[in-house]
Amino acid sequence: MNAHVRPGRLTDGTRLWSSLMDMARIGALPNGGCCRLALTDEDRAARDLFVRWCREEGLTMQVDPFGNVFATRAGRRPDAGHVLVGSHLDTQPHGGRFDGVLGVLAGLEAVRGLNAAGIETEQAITLVNWTNEEGVRFSPGLTGSAGFIGAIGAYDGMAVSGVGQVPFQSELHRIGYAGRERFSGRIAGYYELHIEQGPVLERAGVPIGVVEGVQGVRWLEIDLAGEDRHAGTTPAADRRDAFMAAAGLATRMRGAALAHDRAFRITFGRVAVEPGSVNTVPGRVTMSVDLRHSDVGLLERVEQEITEAVAALRGTEGVVGTVRRTMDVAPVAFDPAMQDVIEGAACEIGAATRRLPSGAMHDASNLARIVPGAMVFVPSRGGISHNENEWTEPEHIADGCEVLARAMLRHAMGMVAAH
Repeated sequence: MNAHVRPGRLTDGTRLWSSLMDMARIGALPNGGCCRLALTDEDRAARDLFVRWCREEGLTMQVDPFGNVFATRAGRRPDAGHVLVGSHLDTQPHGGRFDGVLGVLAGLEAVRGLNAAGIETEQAITLVNWTNEEGVRFSPGLTGSAGFIGAIGAYDGMAVSGVGQVPFQSELHRIGYAGRERFSGRIAGYYELHIEQGPVLERAGVPIGVVEGVQGVRWLEIDLAGEDRHAGTTPAADRRDAFMAAAGLATRMRGAALAHDRAFRITFGRVAVEPGSVNTVPGRVTMSVDLRHSDVGLLERVEQEITEAVAALRGTEGVVGTVRRTMDVAPVAFDPAMQDVIEGAACEIGAATRRLPSGAMHDASNLARIVPGAMVFVPSRGGISHNENEWTEPEHIADGCEVLARAMLRHAMGMVAAH
């Protein structure tokens, strides 16, 4: 690692790596991953460690009603805005050591570097750990950032649902992270460093991704009703087989979506077949569809094609179907000026960049709806994430952190005209 910490850097990649490994011990799994589900004892321990590290750097702490943790390094001008930098500490059940946590601890490392160099900024820098980004124990995911932008209410009992009826607010209180006051500082911009969770950067041999925006996401639920019949006595021509109708539909719709654009993402992630008997023709199928693309018009078109294809199953398969939209998240474009700043910071340290979209949702996609925002990606080995084998090379971690630090410093000095 030391060989990758070039002279004149603001940040120390070795120190950041050590912090990441210290955090990874909380909720450690046998194969090298982590399990820190939101608002569990492991999440509390991770928060406590983060808070301790922030206080050691002289940062002022605040917790809001969603459990979001803010750590502020004051600027020279109290009336100026805050440059927010963060991500999340919660993980998937079989999560890795970098998803989310890298963005939180890289922000902390940037502050450590500024403190060590005695650099004062015009604007305040505020680190943030968002609550329940992953959405494993509570729905919707991105809970903390959604609450922050006003998309859900802090005390609305119906706004956040827990798996097994676990109450969100009660768990916040139980772990000691139920704040009372919202963060009230004016936000000048928001930065988030994240592993790519895909293969693009690694395949291109590029260490820094400048994220242009986040794809739009639509979730659909399809319900197909045929007729239960005996598997041994019912000829093919007399069957109203809901599963075969579903299988054909999925294959056709995948082809149709990719024919529009090979970058389109369509996933049939959950299929329930009834009655679930080996020797009964399935009479009912429900399945989910996840649609992702950066063009709202194309999302609309594919959704309409799916709706029309389901309606046509009555004539071709004797199956009656309905389509219901269950989620709609519009595409988000990140701030062009902030993208340029990230690109410039990478150039300063001699790191190649590539502009690319994010296929996954992040807290930054919520923040960008109300303030200027930007994201930095670093490569993921094999594109693997949400998996214990998730890995990013130490030198890429160090480069990503240095790029983040330089971009946020430039912004906090009032040198970025974000839109």
